[in-house]
Amino acid sequence: MLYGGDGDYIFTNADLDPEYHVDEDKLHLFTVPSDDDTIYGLYIGDFSQIESDTIIVYLHGNAPSMDGFWPTVAVMANLGNRHRYGVVMYDYRGFGKSTGKSINEETMAADYDAVMLWLQDRGMEPDRMIVFANSLGSLPAGPAAAGGSRIPIEKLVLEVPQSSANVIMQNSTGLSLPSSMITEYNFDIGSNMEDYTQQLLWMHGALDDVAPLETAMGAVQRHNGSYYREEVYQDAGHGLRWDIGTVEWSRVLHEFILH
Repeated sequence: MLYGGDGDYIFTNADLDPEYHVDEDKLHLFTVPSDDDTIYGLYIGDFSQIESDTIIVYLHGNAPSMDGFWPTVAVMANLGNRHRYGVVMYDYRGFGKSTGKSINEETMAADYDAVMLWLQDRGMEPDRMIVFANSLGSLPAGPAAAGGSRIPIEKLVLEVPQSSANVIMQNSTGLSLPSSMITEYNFDIGSNMEDYTQQLLWMHGALDDVAPLETAMGAVQRHNGSYYREEVYQDAGHGLRWDIGTVEWSRVLHEFILH
């Protein structure tokens, strides 16, 4: 199974375990405008059911494009049952085919908002949306959860999140981010969590040398919301799903969704 037309994006079942295969007619590449740039996204599911389905919005980590997270979103789409959930992910400016450059909190917030508008126009409601932020994805997720999302976030997952601009600067040797992004981006997940009043799941590995456990813990535990769950794995690093196994990772995520 190949999707993407011009070959720049490839989503194939050959890369997946059989239990997580995705039907070709469930794959939809889309674009949305963000300021003067174009954001590319992938939706897994049926467009006609966005107004009724539970949908996971996946904010991916630091990689050249969303291609690298295809196996993860395929698992998400099949949590519990085959094609049980809709999943949307997208490339920030300067990632994949998305145009422009991600240089600060304003650009990433605008890209996130563009995708939220796309979902809102198709009937998305807060009680059916889960936002899942992996690593770099915590940068737009934090301010969005703190009140900056046109579709309010009621369930948020932070997986191996970056915690602040200062921590990224201190640990920049583990990231291949543009220098302009490191120097211009001002964010503080701890402050965001103080303003987030809804449900939070935090997943992290104690051996993470990209997003250190101690600083992430200090940030997420400032959460003042209605429900909080943390899962810290002593033998796992930044590649959490691979380190703890898909079965355990899926169990924790699905329990949170159903909570």
